[in-house]
Amino acid sequence: MKTFELILNIIIALGGLGAFITYFWQKKARTRDAAALVVTQIEELKDKILEINDIAVDGKLNETEFYETLDIITDNQWEKYRHVFIKKIDSYSYRTINKFYDCALGIREQLLFVKQLQHNQYFNIQGMLDTNCNKFILDGMSYVEPNLSDLKKYIDQIETKNDEDKKIKDIVNSMLLESLKINITQDMKHFFEIYNSQKSKIVEITNSNVYINYIPTQVYLTISKLINNINSIEVIGCTGYKKLKKIARIK
Repeated sequence: MKTFELILNIIIALGGLGAFITYFWQKKARTRDAAALVVTQIEELKDKILEINDIAVDGKLNETEFYETLDIITDNQWEKYRHVFIKKIDSYSYRTINKFYDCALGIREQLLFVKQLQHNQYFNIQGMLDTNCNKFILDGMSYVEPNLSDLKKYIDQIETKNDEDKKIKDIVNSMLLESLKINITQDMKHFFEIYNSQKSKIVEITNSNVYINYIPTQVYLTISKLINNINSIEVIGCTGYKKLKKIARIK
C-alpha cells in the first residue's frame, strides 16, 4: 500500500513538474515573440523615418510626400509589451526606447493631421463642383422647355363647332406634337453643349491651383523638431535594444 502511495506521489510530482516546465517554456516563447515584435517594429520605424526626413525642408512642407506617406505605426508593440521587459533591460535603455516611440507617435500625429486637412480640402472642392454642376443643370433646364407647348395648350382650349373644325384642330395638334419632339431633341442637344462647356471650364480652373493649400506653420516647426529628436536617439545602439535582439534570437 505504501509502495502504491509512493508511486502515486511520484506520478503527481512528475505531472506538476511537467506542467511547470510547459508553462516555463510557453512563457519564454511569448517573451521571445514579444521581443521580436518590438525589435522588428523599431527597425521598421527607423526605415520609415529615413523616408520622411525630407518632408520638411527650408521652412516648407512637401505636400505630395505628406499625402503619399503611409501610416508609420498602426499597432504600438512597445506599449503592449514593455511591462514584460521592464526588469530585463537597464533603465537608460528603457527610457531611450520610450523617447523613441514618443517621437514616432508625435510624427504620426502630425502626418495624420495634415492628411486630414488635405482630405477636408478635397471634400470641400468636390462639394463646390457638385453645387456648381447642379446650378448649371437647373439653369440649363430652360433650354429644354418647348416653346410650342403653350401654343398647344391654347389650341386644346379652342372649342370646335363642327366636324370640319375638329378635323383641322386634330391636324394642327398632330403637327405641333411632331414639332415638339423635334424641338425637345434640339433643346437637349443645346443644353448638353452649354453644360459640358461650363463643366469643362470649372474643372480646368479648379485644376489650375487656384486654391490655397493651407498648412499651419506650427506643423512644420513641430515635425522638424520631432524628426531631429528621433534621429538623435541612439535606440539601436543602446544596451537594452541589443538585449531585446538576444531574447528574440535575432542576429
